[in-house]
Amino acid sequence: MKRIIPFLIACLFILSGIQTVASEKIIEDESNLISNDFKIIIAPIRNPNSQNIRIINDNTIQTIEEPKIFSVSYKSNAYDIEYFKDIKEQHNSIKMINNFQTYDYVIITTEDLYNAVISSTFIGWKTLIGYNLKIVNITDTEITSQTGGDLPEKIRNFLRSYYQDWGIKYVLIVGNHATIPMRYCYPDPTNHRFDIFDYTSGEVPTDYYYADLSDSDANSWDLDGDGYYGEYGQDMPDFFPEIYVGRIPTNTKSRITYTLDKIVTFEQNTGDWKENALHAGAFFYFTNEGNSGNPAMDGAKLSYYIEKDIMSGWNISHYSEQVGLEKSVYSWPALNEAAFINDWRNGKYSIVNWQGHGWTNRVARKVWQTDDGDGVPEANEINWPDFINTNSNLDDDFPSIVTAESCYVGCPEPATGGNLGIDLLTDPYMGASIGVIASARTPYGSFDWPNNPGGSDSIIYEFNRLMINDSKKVGEALYDSKFYCNLNYGWNHYAEYLDMFTFNLFGDPSLLIKGIVVENLPPDKPTIEGQNKGIPGNEYTYCIIASDPNEDDLYVRWDWDDGTGSEWLGPFVSGSEVCDSHIWDTKGSYTVSVTVEDEHGLSVVAYKEVTMPRSRNLQNPFLNWLQSHKYLFPILKLLLGL
Repeated sequence: MKRIIPFLIACLFILSGIQTVASEKIIEDESNLISNDFKIIIAPIRNPNSQNIRIINDNTIQTIEEPKIFSVSYKSNAYDIEYFKDIKEQHNSIKMINNFQTYDYVIITTEDLYNAVISSTFIGWKTLIGYNLKIVNITDTEITSQTGGDLPEKIRNFLRSYYQDWGIKYVLIVGNHATIPMRYCYPDPTNHRFDIFDYTSGEVPTDYYYADLSDSDANSWDLDGDGYYGEYGQDMPDFFPEIYVGRIPTNTKSRITYTLDKIVTFEQNTGDWKENALHAGAFFYFTNEGNSGNPAMDGAKLSYYIEKDIMSGWNISHYSEQVGLEKSVYSWPALNEAAFINDWRNGKYSIVNWQGHGWTNRVARKVWQTDDGDGVPEANEINWPDFINTNSNLDDDFPSIVTAESCYVGCPEPATGGNLGIDLLTDPYMGASIGVIASARTPYGSFDWPNNPGGSDSIIYEFNRLMINDSKKVGEALYDSKFYCNLNYGWNHYAEYLDMFTFNLFGDPSLLIKGIVVENLPPDKPTIEGQNKGIPGNEYTYCIIASDPNEDDLYVRWDWDDGTGSEWLGPFVSGSEVCDSHIWDTKGSYTVSVTVEDEHGLSVVAYKEVTMPRSRNLQNPFLNWLQSHKYLFPILKLLLGL
């Protein structure tokens, strides 16, 4: 078991609210910032007196603060959604008229991670179902030739330059947040402090920067030119997604290939379990907590309305808080780690929505355990038991699309104890998710949601609606939900920008939850069995099991990465073992590949790294004798490289 570091659990969940921000620089056209007179109450969700919570104030002094409650209004938005639709249709027309070579799906990665991508079945599957893919490395001229002060700006300028001509609709970033950087934004223009694991600091990492391509950085994301992106009232992204962006947030090659293969398996599955959902809701605030006079904020409310309004006919399992002095009004089975994790592991759920107090490696309930007699929930009377963490016993048999309305679950930076959002997608020993929608920092939401819509609750609600009722792809559902909420329910406060930035997609933006039926599937991806190391001049044999889900006859061809390879071998019946042998003449590293193709022309490729670290014949009797007796001469062995 990995050791869990006790840390901040109650992050600012994002119960929205914030005072109007005064700024030195003013946007010339403020029509989209004009507010109406209706007030909405928002607040952070955290335990202000917990020993695990330490806030650094503006004077860099460690302190403990009470949660702040704010009143905000809706903004009137000047954007016309029909205008944006017209732009997209025009772009498509231009592409068709000029007959450009098009790529509707672009993968951005690095040379080092390239083989991990092509080693998966992802490229072949997406091509089979109609996508035209192109892999662009960050060292390719399409990116390096762009102007820009840093790599994120060059990548964004590449996308701005090519998305119309190529017809790009989906972008999958393969690599962690540092290798292919997220853009750090600062929605609160008064808070430029960077401190990843202090949730009162100002930075919010986001991939939205690569989706909203409407204008240059200087005219949108950094309008005021101060180098701090995404400041409310000073910068002006329009949040319309020209493209849909997802990320495989790891540099571990085996995890990349595993995740991409898992996505393919999920999308090929069209079973009835795709209409099963699992929900878990914890309290964010109790009634009159800390004598605030505020109503309770129960996370289960969001799941309830998703079930009621969107999931008609679905099979749903759900859990709410049924322990302590204040219980959820949603009389579901009691939420705890054993119940929730056992249900998820043993059930089959295509969607898991949860609401709870999060940190990078865990999500907790909030239980009012004791009372000192005044009938008021107070910090020293509240417990925070986990209901999921990086040690939870999950598997990847039926992976789920996960929405995590919790602080820091989507944190992309490496953290002590692990990163729950990343592990759910990419760790083969956990792997219970096929796509994660989670907050990189602390989101905000309305106390009186859904009577006063907006914030994180509305984003997750609309995401489910668009994905389920409108059959949108996962990336489309996320970005369109955020744009819709900003357009219709946007607040006149920096928390509005924060919510737009903080929810990112770990996973494939083109993923279709219900799956895709094709008449003929490609062969199963084989595993190459054989030695990883050898001696030049010796013969080595490598084998695979060639199999096909449609029981088609199969043909096999080997490539030894030294300029030689086999002819097409076969046909073989599905399930046959196919072996071939090879001799490498010189030392070096080689990537053995084998292509398995069915009788209809669909194929899959598998790879294996093989090294020939030393020469077999040294052409010298004395050295040959040393080689055969090298255990007698350890120093000479090292000097001669034997």
